[in-house]
Amino acid sequence: MYALYVLIAGMLQSAMGSFNSMLSENIGLFGVSLVVHLSGGILLILFITLILRQKINLRGMPWYLYSAGFFGVVIVSVTSFCISHLGAAVTTCFSVTGQLLISSVIDHFGLFHVPKAKFETKRIPAILLILTGIIILNLA
Repeated sequence: MYALYVLIAGMLQSAMGSFNSMLSENIGLFGVSLVVHLSGGILLILFITLILRQKINLRGMPWYLYSAGFFGVVIVSVTSFCISHLGAAVTTCFSVTGQLLISSVIDHFGLFHVPKAKFETKRIPAILLILTGIIILNLA
């Protein structure tokens, strides 16, 4: 079931990137990021407080966890920019490649309290296949 959730999230991410690219033509890259995060924040506050009936507590977390907001701004801005220049498919391929590379490092070393999953050489053919796909897609 989790795989289906992630598949749907990936589909929404690509659609969102395309919408954001169009939106950036009107309000600029950082305007897009502001709209995305502000509207998402408002919707989440309403959902958490009205539907889940929970209080929002932002205290007690290490300071560096707030950097996720910075990451969000960079991801939304860069993706919106690149889709308008490279297209959705190529941008998504490069994005997924970056995610695979860093997630392999995170898993291998167990960074950020993620359970360790040592990198094994049997993963190399899959990574090479993905990189080959990216090259073919870019040549097309």
